[in-house]
Formats: sequence, structure tokens, C-alpha cells
Amino acid sequence: MIGIKVTGMDELARQLEALGRDVSTKILRDAGRAALVPVREDMQQHAGYDESSSGPHMRDDITIRSTTRGRAQITLRVGPSKAHHMKALAQEFGTVKQVADPFIRPALDYNKTQVLRILAAEIRYGIENR
Repeated sequence: MIGIKVTGMDELARQLEALGRDVSTKILRDAGRAALVPVREDMQQHAGYDESSSGPHMRDDITIRSTTRGRAQITLRVGPSKAHHMKALAQEFGTVKQVADPFIRPALDYNKTQVLRILAAEIRYGIENR
């Protein structure tokens, strides 16, 4: 799991708290999903693809998922579905017979600045339009 700590957003955090738990959770979930779109697109572009395979392809099954636990703790994940979990691990880290060709971590690394920019803008937009 990859975590991002956003600094300099103290004022946004105070404004979110003032809105209440349900509204702030929705704003954060929507903002996080919007922010992770470039990461998902990058993963889809670099995920392995076998044209000879007639089954579902890993790149077509990369999605953004969110869960809420406790008091406004939102976890957002982007990546392949469980059906493609082993393929993703093999491509990301390699195997005895397969050279690693990472596509998950680089997708976040290359888009980190854009993710943070979108996240801050979407949170501001969500707060201002409530």
C-alpha cells in the first residue's frame, strides 16, 4: 500500500471538520477518486497485455476502490482486481522466469505532483460548493 501525506492543508482540514463527518467523507472520497485517475491511466498504459489471450486482460480491470473505516478514515486503492493479482505481482516484482517490469509504483511516482494538485483542488471545490 502506498501512502501520501499532504502537508500545507491545515486550513482545508479545519474546513472539512466543520462540515461534519458524512459530508467530509464524501468530499474526501470524491476528491481521492478524481486525483487517482492519472495513476489508473498510467497503470493501464503500462500493464502487461497479451494479444493472443482471449480472456480478460489485466489492464482492462484496473480500478479505483475506496473503503471507509472508523471516523472518516478513507482508504483509496488503485490497481488490478483480485483475478489479476498474481499477474500483477509477477510483472511488478518479477519471478524466477520473468524479469520485473514495474507498472504500479512508477505510476504513482510519476504522477505524484499531479495527484496532490488534483486532490487539493477537488477538496477545495467540494468545500466551497457545500
